[in-house]
Amino acid sequence: MMKLEFKIADPAVFKTPALVIFLFSDDKPGLRKRPELKGLKRVINPRLKAGDFTAEHLAVLGLFQEIEGGPERLILVGLGPERNYGPEKLRAAAAKAAQSASGYNLEETAVLLPPQWKGLENPEEVTGITALGLRLGLYRYDELKTRNKGKTKPVHKITLIATGETAKSRTAAALKKAEVTAGAIAYARDLVNRPSNMLKPSDLEKESRAQARRYGLKMKVISQEEAKRRKMGAFLAVAQGSESPGRIIVLQYHGAGQKTKPLALLGKAITFDSGGINLKPTTGIKNMKTDMAAGAVVIAVLAAAARLKLKVNLVGIIPAAENMPSGKASRPGDVITSMAGLNVEITNTDAEGRLVLADALTLAHEYNPRAVIDLATLTGAVSVALGNKIAGLMGTDPGLVDKLKQAGEKSGERVWELPLYEDYFDFLKSEVADFSNAGNREAGTIQGALFLKQFVPEIPWAHLDIAGTARAEKSTPDIPAGGTGFGVNLLLHFLYLN
Repeated sequence: MMKLEFKIADPAVFKTPALVIFLFSDDKPGLRKRPELKGLKRVINPRLKAGDFTAEHLAVLGLFQEIEGGPERLILVGLGPERNYGPEKLRAAAAKAAQSASGYNLEETAVLLPPQWKGLENPEEVTGITALGLRLGLYRYDELKTRNKGKTKPVHKITLIATGETAKSRTAAALKKAEVTAGAIAYARDLVNRPSNMLKPSDLEKESRAQARRYGLKMKVISQEEAKRRKMGAFLAVAQGSESPGRIIVLQYHGAGQKTKPLALLGKAITFDSGGINLKPTTGIKNMKTDMAAGAVVIAVLAAAARLKLKVNLVGIIPAAENMPSGKASRPGDVITSMAGLNVEITNTDAEGRLVLADALTLAHEYNPRAVIDLATLTGAVSVALGNKIAGLMGTDPGLVDKLKQAGEKSGERVWELPLYEDYFDFLKSEVADFSNAGNREAGTIQGALFLKQFVPEIPWAHLDIAGTARAEKSTPDIPAGGTGFGVNLLLHFLYLN
């Protein structure tokens, strides 16, 4: 595992195989706004004057020192314009820096912490985001690779350098948060990237149990048989179509007093979504292993909360099932009775996520939560509306929604609030049941959230539709193609705010 250290030093005389320096595209030759680079101007200024390096975001230029002493080489990394500086830009630039050092086949390097600037004035925050980006830049999913594995030397030590006095205790805390957050994101990505034949509901239970044992979480599992006894008809409508039995995993973390109400986090975990009888088209079906991404996020967040010893009580509920077509599968037109006693007409078996979450939301009431947040790869419509970098956010409590927005800005995992107008619930009308699980193509993301809202009539509730953000088709420095772990950083920042 890569080791991070922190030191206060003059970067011009710090001995290291390479020193990463972040520059804004607004930085001019002379670097008058960057006094910490005084001893390195002689190397950097000629390149700026010549236009060899314009510091566009993610641009990289390697330079060798002309005299002995200090860093053997400099790696300049662009932050882009000062006006665009923020957590997302810095995290990606730090990831690019780690990859560049790795590209030089270096086992260790140093990184000069970027300056505090408008949008990122807090030095501990800058340290944490930089450290997180460095770790994420070195993430690879290679557990199933047998060829060429281990041929590239990974960077195993990075020293973060600051030039002025800073509160070392706060810096250490920032590094700890970054380390735990990066580990949690990597864990969630690993689960999402794992093929469905290697991650059935029973495997997800084993993963949850291992995390519970390692970090001291309480755990219980509701089997498919117990779900029948508890009349969880919505969950069973999905789980019954597969030969791999479903289960509902419940994890608990106690970091606050016994009388403190917990926050409930729910994560949809469809380990493979064929669409059921309404079979999905072949174009994107191979990526339907991603449909358990929200469940992976919840497991990762509870483990991270325990590692960070956050002063909060949490209950994580992960309804895990496969959505498969078979002689036992639900049919369009079937009517099922949910745990809450509401009758739902299934008009589309591919709208299965809201069914498993319906009973999970009802189950959450048993833990008397102060609020409920659910995450789900729920609708393709959210990708049409918001693309693959922003999650849809809806909820019934303005304070809860606002804190999630703040967490999105701080973490760089952005969210956008959509309305929950009740007249859109008309799309879910049924002639034979209380309502249906799917309507028409209009405002599909809002329809999905309004369905879920029926199962949390009183408790403050927010819903995050991460269908567009859970998977990346193209790599960026901090997010390789595949599972993104989106939601881990967001929820941990939300917990810091609480």
